[in-house]
Amino acid sequence: MCGIIGYIGNNVEQKLLKGLEKLEYRGYDSAGLCVLRHGNFYVEKSKGSVEKLREKTCVKSEFGLGIAHTRWATHGKITIENAHPHFSSKGEVALVHNGIIENFEELKSALEEKGVYFYGETDSEVAAKLLSGRLSLKKIQNLVKKIKGTYAFAIISKKNNSIYFAKNKSPLYVAIGKDCSMIASDPSCFVGACDSFYPVDDGEYGKLDLKKVVFIDKHDKVVLKKSKKLDIDYFVDGKNGYEHFMLKEIYESKNVLGNIIQNYSSPLYKKLLEKVTEIDFNRVYFVGCGTAYHAGLIGQRYFMNNIKKDVFCERASEFSYQNRILDQKSLCVFISQSGETIDTIASLDYAKRCGAKIVSITNVSYSTIACKADINLPIFAGPEIAVASTKAFVGQCAVLFLLSKVLSGQNYIDDLVSLKEDLDFGDDEKLKRFAKKLASEDKVLFIGRGFDYITSLEASLKLKEISYINSIVEPSGELKHGPIALVEEGTILVVLATESELFIKTINNAYETKSRGAKLCLVTNQIVTETIQKEFDYVFKVKNTTSELMPVQTIVLLQKLAYYVAVTKKTNPDKPRNLAKSVTVE
Repeated sequence: MCGIIGYIGNNVEQKLLKGLEKLEYRGYDSAGLCVLRHGNFYVEKSKGSVEKLREKTCVKSEFGLGIAHTRWATHGKITIENAHPHFSSKGEVALVHNGIIENFEELKSALEEKGVYFYGETDSEVAAKLLSGRLSLKKIQNLVKKIKGTYAFAIISKKNNSIYFAKNKSPLYVAIGKDCSMIASDPSCFVGACDSFYPVDDGEYGKLDLKKVVFIDKHDKVVLKKSKKLDIDYFVDGKNGYEHFMLKEIYESKNVLGNIIQNYSSPLYKKLLEKVTEIDFNRVYFVGCGTAYHAGLIGQRYFMNNIKKDVFCERASEFSYQNRILDQKSLCVFISQSGETIDTIASLDYAKRCGAKIVSITNVSYSTIACKADINLPIFAGPEIAVASTKAFVGQCAVLFLLSKVLSGQNYIDDLVSLKEDLDFGDDEKLKRFAKKLASEDKVLFIGRGFDYITSLEASLKLKEISYINSIVEPSGELKHGPIALVEEGTILVVLATESELFIKTINNAYETKSRGAKLCLVTNQIVTETIQKEFDYVFKVKNTTSELMPVQTIVLLQKLAYYVAVTKKTNPDKPRNLAKSVTVE
């Protein structure tokens, strides 16, 4: 959560604002910037979006340096006082922070006893109050030794012309261009200004000048680094005529499948998959959060169908806290769109300490999770801007599918090619009509069996994320064991039924709710008789594909349904309330 950026060069305000727009997926509760010129700070802050900050900011073209921040609130309400940057007691040092300082209350109490005044409620302000005057690497060293927790800091002082930084478990990158230098939470901020960048590693701190950067490791030794080339094509993106990024990204699912087919047909990625087959394991854990966790559940089913091993799927936020068999014979597959999900990183570190072999499935090859894994399998989804993940889920499922097929010695390309050709986005007008009905509801139930139950979990999550409807999911067969008590006159029940051997059972479960007043919606690839058609208020037919890939076929239609519900309710599907794209705090 939270995005930070620093810049040294001309047009500072414009560069900071442009960078914040690229970082807004990390939080949009408030935004702020601080620019140093001629020994003085120019500061602006606003509640809400970066656009509101832009409206207040006086843009200058002359040389300077500055830092900026877009906030996802953790400690303290969404107020101007709690917006970053934060300042030292005398106002001569400014700081932006992404992360959580776990011992801030202890540090704050000690400072207050010394008479230090705090204007806000954030943990970040404590770090600013621990600094004063002219900055130095020694002062940054002392700061990071006092604090516990996660952090990416960018810090400036009226008495210096440098940006100081420090990093622990929150993403941070540095770049030096022809006539500028930058620091940011995401390399996308460097596009158009720099051709390469340096990742900052955990425990490192340092100093950035116009033409030079110094990295100090956790042992207080200077580190020499090689820069990484910036993939400009990955970051350059826009809405391309769509009203929202989310709708554009749903339709890009077909491109994602094409990218996966093309790349995993190449010798390079075939060799990468062969490396996985060389791992000696007798149990598998899939680990992720939110949408990535649902992809892991799909992966678990793939492995159960194709590989005779013990297979488990765990939420990353719980993985490190449960007793389980985890050793050199364990294969752990960590799934994360951003590759920076902190719960997943913590679980990966735990698995490594236990000796497990690590495979990651990410969308960002330079990310922390990708770099820490023994083998990283990219999903080639390109930038995903909307907070609610769509095309990345499709990519995760596709890579998990091909991984299961490779490990069982089966062909993995033909089925993916067929799916790409027949990917079904549904009838827009029918979806909009049902969305209009859903938009007036405050409760929706989803049911399904097997793969359909897992797809229901993801479809329900999308609806919750962007329309704020209380969406509940139950396995079809569990309805009469308690959840059917939720059904009353007019309750909407969305039924996923794509598995032929389970179809009639699921339909009969739906009828049980119909007799209690439920309104029924069916999503299926099966033959719908005239009798079934009469019982259901809405029916969405999707094209057929192999049963293992039906979750991909059905989810794109249900993603669009959630999108149209959000649009009908006039909520912003790209920036849902209280959420951020990359979850970098526990």
